Amino acid sequence: MNQPFGFASGDDKNFDMNSLGAMLQQLGAMMQQAGDESDTGAVSWKSIKDSARQTIAKDGDASITDGQKSAVVDAVELAQTWTDTQTVFPVTTSGAKAWSRSEWVEQTLSAWEPLINPVAEGLQRTMAQTAPQLGGELPAEMAQMIEPVMAMAKKLASLQTSMQIGNGLGALSGDLLAASDIAAPLSPNSVPALLPNAIQKFAADYSLPVNEVMVYVAIREVAFQRLMSANLWLQHELANLIASYARGIEFDAERVQEVLSGIDPNNPESMQEVMSAGIFEPTRTEAQERALAKMEFVLALVEGWVAQVTAAAANQRLTSANALNETFLRRQMSGGPAAKTFTNLVGLELRPKLLRSAINFWSVVESEVGIDKRDGVWSHPDLLPSPEDFENVAAYLAGLKADNRDTFPS
Repeated sequence: MNQPFGFASGDDKNFDMNSLGAMLQQLGAMMQQAGDESDTGAVSWKSIKDSARQTIAKDGDASITDGQKSAVVDAVELAQTWTDTQTVFPVTTSGAKAWSRSEWVEQTLSAWEPLINPVAEGLQRTMAQTAPQLGGELPAEMAQMIEPVMAMAKKLASLQTSMQIGNGLGALSGDLLAASDIAAPLSPNSVPALLPNAIQKFAADYSLPVNEVMVYVAIREVAFQRLMSANLWLQHELANLIASYARGIEFDAERVQEVLSGIDPNNPESMQEVMSAGIFEPTRTEAQERALAKMEFVLALVEGWVAQVTAAAANQRLTSANALNETFLRRQMSGGPAAKTFTNLVGLELRPKLLRSAINFWSVVESEVGIDKRDGVWSHPDLLPSPEDFENVAAYLAGLKADNRDTFPS
């Protein structure tokens, strides 16, 4: 039977200390290159950021010009004015940001911690559970070396996770037009932030006027930021749902053991093969499926509300409003290649599947009870609809109409 690291029980003749030393040296060099002395957590934030920037650099990332910054500020100011009549949620911050892809990574990286940390911690737990199984009966000299080797393997797994996440974030940045594109609160202090280079490319790809696309994206962005700023509980709820989902992430311990058992100390390059073996990708459990369904529903409610407010603000003002409404609806429902890449890496769906139902729900609610009561629904989680309410909007509306308050508490 194959033994860990290619050794047979009691076989001291096949043990090559020089080869093992070469492997350890290779491991050390890899960790020194990707790691950071200040990184004491489950992942290397330096490696995540560096990997994301390297991914972006392959495609090129033009700096934002002064003209683009001015265009973003103007678009956001106009969007704020148009949005004033479509929601009770006020402007809570001034100004706007124009980001390149690299600046998006820099500015939003800390907001990914509730997702990234539990993923990496789950991996470390798997490695810790697997380490004793890998011990087996080893030559005496190898037994003395197994503990530091496993420590290095766990560190390497952490770095591998960091690089995977960094690559995913870098790819995701190429599919975004604004900070709120994935319906998660990523922008610091809820400041509206647009990616003008991506907006220009998007407008060209769909043969739409770039100035109208800029304003339309700005409306979406300010609507989202207003919603989040006025309902802080919603930000916490989304963070808790993401963290709850991520905490349940599990890795295939048998797969990890199987691949690590094939490491050959006589072949230092075998560690590189482990890096590309796909052993550190998470598996989804039944509990996670339930958490994911709840999270997708909340994200759909957010996306649906933003879409409804945006369409109302843009209609009759932008000549391409109808085309923009439908184009963005399809985009939000399907997600782009980069979003799918990140989903495959982390296992988290960033695009809601219930968007059309959510848009229809908010449209009916607004037409029946008005904007004030529609937005008042966000004042407390108990007031939000359930998935069943999508199927029976009339019953939900009856409850809202029975409430005689003009507005809901904030």
